[in-house]
Amino acid sequence: MIFRSIVTSALFAAIYTFLILVLLGNFEVWQNFFIFWSLGFLSILGYVYGRKIRRTFKSETGKIKWFDPSKGYGFLIRDKGGDLFVHLRSVKPEDRRKLRENTKVRFAVEETERGPQAEKIRII
Repeated sequence: MIFRSIVTSALFAAIYTFLILVLLGNFEVWQNFFIFWSLGFLSILGYVYGRKIRRTFKSETGKIKWFDPSKGYGFLIRDKGGDLFVHLRSVKPEDRRKLRENTKVRFAVEETERGPQAEKIRII
C-alpha cells in the first residue's frame, strides 16, 4: 500500500513539475518536484488511511448481554439502545472465550436477511 502511494505520488509530482516548467519556465526544478511529490504523497496516504478512519467511525460500542461459545451465538446491548444478535463467526478466535456478561465491545452493524446483526466484534 505504501509502495503504491510512493509510486503514484512520484508520477503525479513528475507530471506537475513538467507542467510548471512548460508554463512558467525553468526555475528550481528539483524544489518544485519535491513540493509536488510531498503533496501527492500526503494526499494519497490521506485517501488510503481515510478509508480506515471512516470504518472506525462507523463502528459502535456496547456490552455483551450474554454469549455462549458452545451454542455459537449470543446477544449484545448497544449503547444507542436495543439488542443485536451475535454469531460466533463475527468474533475474533482469540476473543471467543473472553466474552462474558457486561464485556465492553466495539462492533459494526450489518443488515442481514434476518435483521441487523453485529459483525467484526472486538473487545475494548
